[in-house]
Amino acid sequence: MDLEKSESVLFVDDEPAILSSLKRLFRKSNFNCYFAESGEEGLTLLETQPVDLIVSDMRMPKMNGAEFLAIARSKWPDTVRILLTGHSDISATIDALNKGGIYRYISKPWNDQELQEAIDQSLRLRRLERERVELLELTQTQNEKLQSFNAELEERVKARTQEIQQTADMLDLAYEELKQSYDMFIRVFSTIVSSRFNTHRINSSMMADLAKKISEKVNLSEDEVTHIYYACLLHELGKLGLPDNILAAPEVTLDNESLEIYRQYPALGEMILMSIDKLALTAKIIGTHMECYDGTGFPTGLKGSAIPRGARILRVVRDFVGLQMGVIDRDPMSNDAAYSYIKSNAGRLYDPGVVKVLGLFQKEFVISSVNADEMKIDVMALKPGMRISRDVTNVNGILLISKDFPLTETIIERFMSIERLEHRKLNVYIYLDGETK
Repeated sequence: MDLEKSESVLFVDDEPAILSSLKRLFRKSNFNCYFAESGEEGLTLLETQPVDLIVSDMRMPKMNGAEFLAIARSKWPDTVRILLTGHSDISATIDALNKGGIYRYISKPWNDQELQEAIDQSLRLRRLERERVELLELTQTQNEKLQSFNAELEERVKARTQEIQQTADMLDLAYEELKQSYDMFIRVFSTIVSSRFNTHRINSSMMADLAKKISEKVNLSEDEVTHIYYACLLHELGKLGLPDNILAAPEVTLDNESLEIYRQYPALGEMILMSIDKLALTAKIIGTHMECYDGTGFPTGLKGSAIPRGARILRVVRDFVGLQMGVIDRDPMSNDAAYSYIKSNAGRLYDPGVVKVLGLFQKEFVISSVNADEMKIDVMALKPGMRISRDVTNVNGILLISKDFPLTETIIERFMSIERLEHRKLNVYIYLDGETK
């Protein structure tokens, strides 16, 4: 252990070759590195050494990564936790998110630069948390001193109060970064779910954007808007276990036997998420989004206002986008035809109030021209400050960076590295005017 290094990272993996690779990668790091070949060995080390960040493999004998991180979270809640696992471990990743409170999910085999940046960001957030505690203690001490000042020090008290407010603003920014990281995890997890369906899926990102506009227009709370947004991104989670032949067919063409299987997906999606406290409302919206306004939907036949309003919004935007993409009916519909279908079924399939608000944003979500203000660009031509107009994914459909994100030198270099590794050009689109929509 190097006493000059103030931060420590614990790597846990049952494969000695993996640990050796990590040792080589971080041998010149500015933090202390510890290594364990099992969850049990990792827990023993945690009992004797202070650790800021844990990077754990998912698949390990006796105690898997989710179990290990859950114990580490309960005993050392201040540690930041990162999970290394394969793309196929969807249920295990959900388990780790629920039990282990993971901050990041990184696929194996990892990109060295991506892993280094993830560890640097995690340690930075850990430092912010320590600074937050120190600042709060400092603020409390200073407030006690301020109470003893007399009237002639009033101006000094005002100046000091302003400094404290600036400190609070800095803390708000730090917490906002944490919130954005959680949102990013949801978006990344959504792309993992969507990659299961290849081309036979609805554009959940477009659905989420439209649902957010509708929700904000009817003045829903910020928290409810967020859950509706998450529900749109994850609404197909329950389809992960459906056969390919059912997923490949438009919904209207399914026979009775296939339809019976298909109708299980909302309840399955709700079951997967319901144990995650922070996503309880998201789970409820997903579980009821295929209910019909007249009570003829599934899985339980809810009717009218008994259907959660988030689910009513999700159903409208799902069908409006899905009809245009040819996922619901036999052939794709035009924007006007899709909207006419939605209007004609208001009061039967859809909440009339939601349909009315949809009309305000109909023309903003034309599938054929939704990206008319963008251009495709070669990675070599990218420049810092440009803004991405579409999500950028790797060859497996996993999200690399979300739309509206401003480019930096580091991101551009990462794109170049991915192109070299995958031996293909990335599909990168930017806004023509350099600004987000």
